Amino acid sequence: MKILVAEDNSVTATLMSGILTRHGYTVVLARNGSEALRLLESNPDIQGVITDIMMPESSGLDLLRALRAHEEWRDLPTVVTTVRDDSETVAEAVSLGCKEYILKPFRPARLIERVEKIFRENNKVILMSSAQVIGQYSLDLETYRRISDVFAAQVDEAIVALQNWPTNPSTMRRVDITPIMESATVMGAECLLAALEEATPALRSSQLQPDQCARLLEQLQLVREARCRQGG
Repeated sequence: MKILVAEDNSVTATLMSGILTRHGYTVVLARNGSEALRLLESNPDIQGVITDIMMPESSGLDLLRALRAHEEWRDLPTVVTTVRDDSETVAEAVSLGCKEYILKPFRPARLIERVEKIFRENNKVILMSSAQVIGQYSLDLETYRRISDVFAAQVDEAIVALQNWPTNPSTMRRVDITPIMESATVMGAECLLAALEEATPALRSSQLQPDQCARLLEQLQLVREARCRQGG
């Protein structure tokens, strides 16, 4: 599996390349966002992107914007590594499709754990079709629609709470995670369910971290988009 790493610090780039190579990945290195885009053009088999935020000429956020605007690249799983942990940067990266947010300096185990999780989950289902859910649980159409509408409302409520979380963390205390997890199970939202399970301890102890918030928000938004495409 080939990964593009956009990193202007040669020491960090060497470290990341070594870690990923030892775990079986093929690494392509870029020094900024512009070079990363050129490498994507010439390497159509790249299956994921890891990018720093602050780089010369073209930043990581510039790169994420370009990926989002390009039909072939918009679904590439992306991981951001940076020293910046302010809520505005996190929120912008998430809105541009970032799936993981890793703060520097990072431990090698942390990097590979996040990268492998992203690629494993890239093959998971965002949302099962109505026919699949109805068939799996022997539902009638009316019952399915009722469950789907409840799930949609739960997803929207959680999205609003997470968007407000950086400035008002108490908003998440009003969101009951258990019903969302139950609905996600029935609706076949595998990626969202995995993100919820991982973040549940932090949510219940009011210790949600920026990277967990980013991951949850990304999965909730993907589910909402998938439901819209299904005509929900």
